[in-house]
Amino acid sequence: MIENNICLLTDSYKVTHHYFYPKGTEKIYSYLESRVGAEFNKTIFYGLQYLIKKYLEGRIVTQEKIDEADNLIANHIGPDIFNRDGWQYILDEHDGYLPIEIKAVAEGTPVDVGNALMTVENTDDKSYWLPNYLEPLLLQVWYPSTVATLSAEVRKLCNFYLEVTGSVKDNLDFMLHDFGYRGATSTESAMLSGSAHLLSFSGTDTIAALTMPENYYNDSNLYGFSVQATEHSVMTSLGPEGEISQILNVIDNAKDGVLSMVIDSYNYRNFLEEAGKSGTELNEAILNFLDGEDNKIVFRPDSGEPVSTTIDCLNLLSEGFGSHLTDKGYKVFDLNIGLLWGDGLNYQKIRDILFAMKSA
Repeated sequence: MIENNICLLTDSYKVTHHYFYPKGTEKIYSYLESRVGAEFNKTIFYGLQYLIKKYLEGRIVTQEKIDEADNLIANHIGPDIFNRDGWQYILDEHDGYLPIEIKAVAEGTPVDVGNALMTVENTDDKSYWLPNYLEPLLLQVWYPSTVATLSAEVRKLCNFYLEVTGSVKDNLDFMLHDFGYRGATSTESAMLSGSAHLLSFSGTDTIAALTMPENYYNDSNLYGFSVQATEHSVMTSLGPEGEISQILNVIDNAKDGVLSMVIDSYNYRNFLEEAGKSGTELNEAILNFLDGEDNKIVFRPDSGEPVSTTIDCLNLLSEGFGSHLTDKGYKVFDLNIGLLWGDGLNYQKIRDILFAMKSA
């Protein structure tokens, strides 16, 4: 079968609507909105240009596609259901280009719920059935828009807590990092969601998302960045008895910059206590690494209850490596170290962690 046959990129019931509209119908004008009652009061609109360029642009209707769709729908629903004449008209009269006009707010724009994000209408009276035939495909913009909105709301949270604690905002762009590739339903969805995240933050491990701006938005800039980091297969490669030796090996072989290390392979408290104990080989290795200009070490607990474990780790790091107070009385690490939580998070849990940090 033909991949991305535009005649088939719809819901089954849409195929039947061309003969249900009132006789004499010439124009269908449809719109997309985020309805009142959504989780957040604004929606970040994103992803439409990708869908247009990927699926709707150019001479996308062909005789082969029409014939294939006619045969499939005859078996799927019944004979004489598929709008063969309508699609043939688009092929013959419009050379396979869709007679559709789509208008939308600029992508990346926050829009209050209850307002139109996009409108779709036919530009040929005989193709009145086409706008809503394309609805299922165009509504896939909900996914990148939802991710863009969620990341934007998390950025608001982070910014708020930085302000109330008197903290600098140098790292705001990297306070929420995208590790979503493995959790996506496909590489395409990872590209869409990953690039949507980059509207608000610069941290990502979803390499596929980095291709979106240039390939679909005429923008050759790089918007996402990451760091060198370990995982459990690296940290456990010498077993429990060899954990310290492997940590030293990682630090010794790390390049300048940011190094992120997972710390819960066996016991995160033992890891952090050994790391912060003055005079130990591990402590000296960490301090030597941090002597490098702009070098930073980020410790990553990866299991347990996020809020309590985060606070415990922050306290252990403060005891081991020192901290001072901001003008508003909140602790900041003396050294260029950080903490990363990477498991089981959502908006509410991130909010809980930030509130607990402020409270502690």
